[in-house]
Amino acid sequence: MEKEIKIALFSPASIPSLQAYRRGINVLKKYKISFKSFVDFSESSPSMKAFLLYELVTQKEYDFIWAVRGGFGSIRLIPYLEDFFLENKKNKIFPYLIGFSDITVLHIYFYKKFKKRGIHAPMIVNLPFLSKDALNNLLQIIFERKDIYLKGKGYQEGKAEGILLGGNLVTLASLCGTPYFPLEELYILFIEDTKEKTYKLERAFLQIIFSLGLNKIKGVAIGDLGKEDPVKFLKILSSFLPEKIPIGYDFKVGHIKDSFSLIIGEKTQLIVKNGKATLFQKNFLI
Repeated sequence: MEKEIKIALFSPASIPSLQAYRRGINVLKKYKISFKSFVDFSESSPSMKAFLLYELVTQKEYDFIWAVRGGFGSIRLIPYLEDFFLENKKNKIFPYLIGFSDITVLHIYFYKKFKKRGIHAPMIVNLPFLSKDALNNLLQIIFERKDIYLKGKGYQEGKAEGILLGGNLVTLASLCGTPYFPLEELYILFIEDTKEKTYKLERAFLQIIFSLGLNKIKGVAIGDLGKEDPVKFLKILSSFLPEKIPIGYDFKVGHIKDSFSLIIGEKTQLIVKNGKATLFQKNFLI
């Protein structure tokens, strides 16, 4: 008999509207996905949110913690999480966190502190607007441990392996220079963003490149950048990137209805050849 997968719903960032929340959980109910909600619709303090998240990840009752929405606020939890984990060093994080956008902060924090992988994927409020293929892909990753195989377009040819580091570009850059930004390994750098001005994206990207150092970056994968032309973006910044690494773009990941899932902190293979890019990850969840 297969193990029952237990999911907790939590909102570490902005508070969802009740209507958006209900639409999202209706999708879970439609697919007969059981869950327990810990969503607080009041303006809880960062310390209270951090304590609840700490409880969820240390009591070892849940396999996944699915973020309800992004927005802003996840970074406020980190100092309190540090204090809670410092007091109980024996507890190690167990569940996998699901989410993207502002949730990038927590994915990176948990990977840096515990080497814990997280699923960069749509949140509960995004589910009603996802394409059928993207939703099925996410559910297969969670429930069937499906490997990840994404296709994009090629910008610079090459083949490389590394740990997938990334998520929302501006959010990821906000961790540069802090103790919570990983620097220890070789990475496939992945970014996505939306509704940001070009100069802000360029500044954030350069901040990440300078923080990591060129010797740490083995490949670059770019998801959706909203209205930003990824090729133009790469041409502007190409002189700051290593010359002999694979670079791919137009991967279907980000603030779009056809957003597919990736595993942050997972070993990743990126191959770019003949104008095509492929990204592969072996799913080791559960």
